[in-house]
Amino acid sequence: MGEYRLERAADRPDIRNLIIALFLFSLTVLTYDSLPYFHFSVYRPIAMFPMFAASVLLMLTDFRFGKGDAWLLAFAAFSIGHSLIASIGYGDLGSSLKHAATIIFGLSMYRVSVYIAGKCREDPALKGRIVTALAIGFAPPLAAGFVQLADSLFVRSGFSGALTGLFSEKVFRGRIQMLSGEPSWAAIHMLSGGLLMLFLVRQGYRKLLVPLIGIAALLVLTFSAYAYTVLLTALLIVVLIARRHRGRTIVLLAAAVCLVAFGVPYLLETFHVSGYFTDRFQFDFGKLIQTDNSYFIRVVFPTIGFMEFAQHPIFGVGGGFYYRPFADLLIRYFSDGLRFREVYDLVFLHPEMATSRNLLSKVFAEEGLIGASLMFGFLISTLRCAGDSPYAKFAFALSVALVMNFDSYSFMNFWLLIGFVRGGFFAEQPAVRTAEAETRRLKGMKRIA
Repeated sequence: MGEYRLERAADRPDIRNLIIALFLFSLTVLTYDSLPYFHFSVYRPIAMFPMFAASVLLMLTDFRFGKGDAWLLAFAAFSIGHSLIASIGYGDLGSSLKHAATIIFGLSMYRVSVYIAGKCREDPALKGRIVTALAIGFAPPLAAGFVQLADSLFVRSGFSGALTGLFSEKVFRGRIQMLSGEPSWAAIHMLSGGLLMLFLVRQGYRKLLVPLIGIAALLVLTFSAYAYTVLLTALLIVVLIARRHRGRTIVLLAAAVCLVAFGVPYLLETFHVSGYFTDRFQFDFGKLIQTDNSYFIRVVFPTIGFMEFAQHPIFGVGGGFYYRPFADLLIRYFSDGLRFREVYDLVFLHPEMATSRNLLSKVFAEEGLIGASLMFGFLISTLRCAGDSPYAKFAFALSVALVMNFDSYSFMNFWLLIGFVRGGFFAEQPAVRTAEAETRRLKGMKRIA
């Protein structure tokens, strides 16, 4: 945490304030990841653009990468260079350039997050501004989520789709997706935003208590198998890496397992919820792989990624080129999946759009042992930065768990949490109590004078 230098000499107040303003704006638009007005990618969070602008402004300050970031920089250099070389053999420079762009955007999000975490240590009042940005940013999506909840459980007319369609290219009837492109993406925002809110509420910022309760309620009632799986995985990772509070975490993990195994099916039956997603809570995985398009993709596509790694173990197939062996492997080993329209289209119509849907699988498939070693070196060094803070450890675990259904290097939530862990955001003393202590100290000095 102390390895990041924030030099005041070149850190002009106007530049610093603009960087902070851009970051806060990115928090207010964090959940808007699939607006129907822009079509440059399936996942297109508008928060990435103010974060990139803030990263450019960071070049005008003396803030630099830390020593522990050497792993990440080496990974980025290897991945981009290897991808460009591979593009010559594949004759596809476009995929390589797109891959490079996602890494650059990811690095920009990471740098800004680390910088902001450091500024919070210097100026605890900045946390209050982050609280305001989170409250503003989550108010519209939470409101939309409760409208979708009322529609799915009680009204059941699909009226909420008109509202959702203003902010998302896809509308999932009967699902809670807030204002995101997919229900699973909404779950990502609820989990990461909920963690930040929980930490800040414990720091004394009670104004986030209401949206935090709203997130907790929606998270349970989303009936999102992905959300529950991510939460369980994150808790399991914490059990494995924690040195303190391990017993408490095991109790939380057991309670979460019981909620998913017994509570969720009970709620589905009580509210008479029906839909393609409810079969997932019968836990018949053999049936799901044959009947559930989403489940098939989340299981088989990452598996194909590891099969590509087995074929190209040292260097991988090259960044951005997961799709090259994809169709042949799927037809050879998983041809039953061609019954699903999305899978069929990816194999025969748009093979260049096939992705592993899992960042760890993507790293192994495209970067091989060399790239995977560099990425894991960075993750291990990040875990060391977490120290003994339970929130930092859970933020790290959540980051790793979130990428089970995400494979973009420009994943805003991932870099936000990782940057906050490395920058020491979760290791801070309670900002409210610190400010109060400072006020009392100044008042005491005045009385003495």
